[in-house]
Amino acid sequence: MDEFEEIRNCLVEMKDLSALMIDLAFSSVMYNSEDIAEEVYLLEEKMDDLTVKVKRLALRAAKHEKDPETLLSIIDLADINERISDAAYGVSDIILRDIEPHPIIQEIMEDTEEELGRVKVHRGSVLHGKTLAQLKLPSKIGARILAIKRGSRYIYNPGKDDAIYEGDVLIAVGSDLDRLRKVAGEKVEEGED
Repeated sequence: MDEFEEIRNCLVEMKDLSALMIDLAFSSVMYNSEDIAEEVYLLEEKMDDLTVKVKRLALRAAKHEKDPETLLSIIDLADINERISDAAYGVSDIILRDIEPHPIIQEIMEDTEEELGRVKVHRGSVLHGKTLAQLKLPSKIGARILAIKRGSRYIYNPGKDDAIYEGDVLIAVGSDLDRLRKVAGEKVEEGED
């Protein structure tokens, strides 16, 4: 793979990552969720690594360019995505610093029909080994998977052919994530239905 293909892949990942981070950051505040805020923190570290990687690749590619200044736009785009991720982290940092969200945020939540959260797939889950096309989660339980975290790797905007496995952490949005938690094998407190 040449430098430009690697740069392209990194920039695409950064774009997807920054969009996911914004959704997660605002959700962490709206739902007062430390788990989601911590996920934003981890993604921000990944964005830092990608930014450095893009800059290194651009410097290497500059050696072979007639006009290396054209690569400045690549570095600028990486920096912009980094700033977006920093801003997302700043939003979720409200929760990590244990600042009580303003009551207006609760008002917003009352008007929001969907919840965003993390769901871990446990041993014995019916989700294990099945693709998103097989599971039909949006129509069957009203949940859409935004990303799958497998170890330290993320699958952003997973497609119908992406499968879910035991140990995966699903970043999902839906009107009743407790249903997804149940089929994933998580314990859900009674009365949360």
